[in-house]
Amino acid sequence: MEEVLRYILIAIIIYVIGTEIYKAVRTRTIDYTLWAIIGLFGIAIWLSRGFLITCQMYDWTTWAVCLLTIGSFVVPKQSKSSRWVKGGTLSSLSLAVISFATLNIIAKQKDSFAIETPLNGYSISRIGEIYFRYNGKSFSRTFNLSEYSGVEDLRKDYNVKLTLIPIAADIAKIEFLDLVSKQDMIDGNGGN
Repeated sequence: MEEVLRYILIAIIIYVIGTEIYKAVRTRTIDYTLWAIIGLFGIAIWLSRGFLITCQMYDWTTWAVCLLTIGSFVVPKQSKSSRWVKGGTLSSLSLAVISFATLNIIAKQKDSFAIETPLNGYSISRIGEIYFRYNGKSFSRTFNLSEYSGVEDLRKDYNVKLTLIPIAADIAKIEFLDLVSKQDMIDGNGGN
C-alpha cells in the first residue's frame, strides 16, 4: 500500500508542479503557499523513508495529510475554505517535518542492533526495491540489486539484514540495509 500511495502522490505532485509553473508563467503570479506545501511534502517524504513505523495511527495520519495536500490544490483559490485547507496542510506538513527531525535527533543518542528478516520480494524495474516485514508490517525500500543479477530468485538465497535504532515500540530508524545469505534467523522480531 505504501508503494502505491507513493507512486500516486509522485504523479500528482509532478502534475501539480507542472500546472503551477504553467499558471505562473501565463498569469505572472506565484502562489508561494502552494510552493511551500510542495517543498514541505517532499521533505516529509524524504525524511520518512529512513524510518520503519508500524503504528496504524501513522498510516491514517499519512492518508489525512496526503488528502489535505491534494485538497489544497483542488479547492478553488478564492474560497474561504481554501485558506483553511492550505493552513491545515502547512501546519500538518510542518509538524511532520519537525517530528521526523526530532526522531533523527533521538536516534543519534541510541544504540543500534541488527536483525535478519526474510526477503518477501523484490523489484528490478526502473528502481530496484526489496520487500520485507518488520513487526508484522510489510515495507519496501530502494536497494541496488545490480550485483545480484546472476541469481534466479533472491528470496530463496537471501535474507534482509536490518541495522536499526529503536526509538519506540512501533518506531525504528534504519541505519543500514543489506542482503545476506540465508542463515538461521538472528531475531524473530522481524521475521516469522
